[in-house]
Amino acid sequence: MSVSNISNMDYKSANNAKADPSAVKQYFSAINVRIHCCRYWKLSEWEFKNMSFPFWRIYYNTIEGACVYFGHKEVALSEKVIVLIPPYTSFSTSLKRWNKESLSGSHIQSLDVYHQLKTMKMVDHLFIHFNLGFQHDRVDPDIFVFEINPGLKELLDDIRMYTIHSNGHFGFNETMILHRIIYRLVCLIPNEKRIVRQVDNRILRVIEFIDLHFRKELNNDLLAREAAMATNSYLRLFKQSTGVTLQQFVQNKRIEKAITLMHNQSGSIDQIAEWCGFSDRHHFSKVFKKHAGAAPGVYRKMHAII
Repeated sequence: MSVSNISNMDYKSANNAKADPSAVKQYFSAINVRIHCCRYWKLSEWEFKNMSFPFWRIYYNTIEGACVYFGHKEVALSEKVIVLIPPYTSFSTSLKRWNKESLSGSHIQSLDVYHQLKTMKMVDHLFIHFNLGFQHDRVDPDIFVFEINPGLKELLDDIRMYTIHSNGHFGFNETMILHRIIYRLVCLIPNEKRIVRQVDNRILRVIEFIDLHFRKELNNDLLAREAAMATNSYLRLFKQSTGVTLQQFVQNKRIEKAITLMHNQSGSIDQIAEWCGFSDRHHFSKVFKKHAGAAPGVYRKMHAII
């Protein structure tokens, strides 16, 4: 067959198939990476028991001294390993090995400060918070520890240096580096740790709607219409699929957003309550304490930079 005949055949095939020459329909997993923060701190105290958060966390220290605990597992942070913690994993941390909970640290502002940390008996601490979306955030509680290879170390060093010298703005290149770090680590999670479960598209559509409109009034009738179902039928389907009622899910989502804001924003408690769809601070505080185990002000004071 001549080159011209091949070209003609390809041209006809493309025309006949329009956009896709294959008869097999393809489906791709919806991965929605949302990076909440990336900070590089110096720590002199880091003592906490049984912390649990609604987002993923990456921890990387180049100076030894700090440890992370999950059950009977103890992980010493160092430049040789990186730690990935899934949402809603209850873990503890320690630096001084004190009994009381405490935190003391601040942003590393220069390389000179970094080089003085050992003599100051402090450690450096790179931490990244993010979510992947409803389906991909569901992983069995654990702490995943991975060895640092040269390629990953180069990415981490780039981010560490950038956070030292930047004003908090992450451009396209820096954000893509963060995405590369996140994807590399998440892909290393053993398949048996992932909670794989087929979810009805009508459930996923409403969950996405809640994620976008959680600040608004979201009653059952409105959300059922979004799924194009009768209200009672949809309420049964939603609870069967997620294990919680529709309104419990809405409330959980609002608290998740509030916790994320407390870790990464500087707004007042009143502002956070309003932004997350609560009618007043009293109601917000009551619901928040039920979920997080502490009043919003106490929680923020203890967990703001970790």
